[in-house]
Amino acid sequence: MYKISVILPSLNVESYIKQCINSVINQTLDDIEIICVDAGSTDGTLEILGDYVNKDSRVKLIHSNKKSYGYQMNLGIKEANGEYIAIVETDDFIKNTMFEDLYNLSYNGSIDIVKGNFYHYYGEDNFKKDKDKESLKNTTKKFTLEDKPIFINGHPSIWAGIYKKKFLYENNIKFIEEEGGGWVDNPFFFETAVLAKSIIYTDIGYYYYRETNPNSSSNSLNDFTIPFKRMIENLEIINKNHFSNEDVFYYVYLRVFSYLRNVYRRKGCETHMDEMRPYIHKVMLMLNEDIILRRFNFNQQLEYYKYLSPLKLKEYDELSYEDYILIFKENNFLYKNLLNLNDSNIILRNENQKLRKLNNELLNSSSWRFTKPLRKFKKLFKKN
Repeated sequence: MYKISVILPSLNVESYIKQCINSVINQTLDDIEIICVDAGSTDGTLEILGDYVNKDSRVKLIHSNKKSYGYQMNLGIKEANGEYIAIVETDDFIKNTMFEDLYNLSYNGSIDIVKGNFYHYYGEDNFKKDKDKESLKNTTKKFTLEDKPIFINGHPSIWAGIYKKKFLYENNIKFIEEEGGGWVDNPFFFETAVLAKSIIYTDIGYYYYRETNPNSSSNSLNDFTIPFKRMIENLEIINKNHFSNEDVFYYVYLRVFSYLRNVYRRKGCETHMDEMRPYIHKVMLMLNEDIILRRFNFNQQLEYYKYLSPLKLKEYDELSYEDYILIFKENNFLYKNLLNLNDSNIILRNENQKLRKLNNELLNSSSWRFTKPLRKFKKLFKKN
């Protein structure tokens, strides 16, 4: 059995594949197998991989009949013979000591996850180390997510570490087989972090994550619902494990607002709002309101209530009594903070006026559908 099985998923990466695979072949740890899983490249990538298979007996090539990062990864894990699983995306590259150093931190193979830091790579002389987990840099003892919630802060960077294969198998951890990239690194990251009984982290950067590939899934997002579908899965993983450390939820919720910013800045986003809104609404329903109000700033709270509001979802469903409560919560929040809104937030002012109008209509309605809940609701509203 090899110490580490390194999985390299590829699709049309001719410009980067040699730098990537050379960085893996030249590792100071020789006891590795290299599993290349190609999804039907047509640009010369396959021919290059074939040359490496002929030159190095540790290199294997698997052909995937699906253009799916998750499917490719699952194929690679299934074929892996190593004690640990590693991932190197084929437009990236690594330092030649990465796997030897990480394996040496595994306490002779007893740690579930051993992870290092990474560099955001923009060019030969332009790269910078990630800083999202800075407070972990002096950590040498094993920990769990409950102990160190900041472990899930920032980029998933699943390729910056190694995962004990037995740990993945015993917990049935697999990648979601979404078409294309599909941001499936997120649920894998959360599931491994949540279920790991032992984690080691080092702040030494070993992995160079290429930010400039225009064809990467993070740079070429076409389906704007994907980040929120993945976030729903992330929250399901976190919520069902009932953490007592609130910081775990705080860092997960930070990712929600990070996703919103990420999508907002993309060209054409505004034309997809109708598709995105139901998923964002579902995400907001899964968050803990008390944590949002105690730990997040005004603008983040505003985003939370904006998408929590059923006003935007009237076309999908009849309003329930619970919906009225949500409308009033949003109104009360906006009324209290209306003076804090600047002229650039005129759209939100208008939304607030719509909410106020809808509230008045509901409260003055004589419809039998509204009568019973509104009697109770008016009393509640007067008290507040």
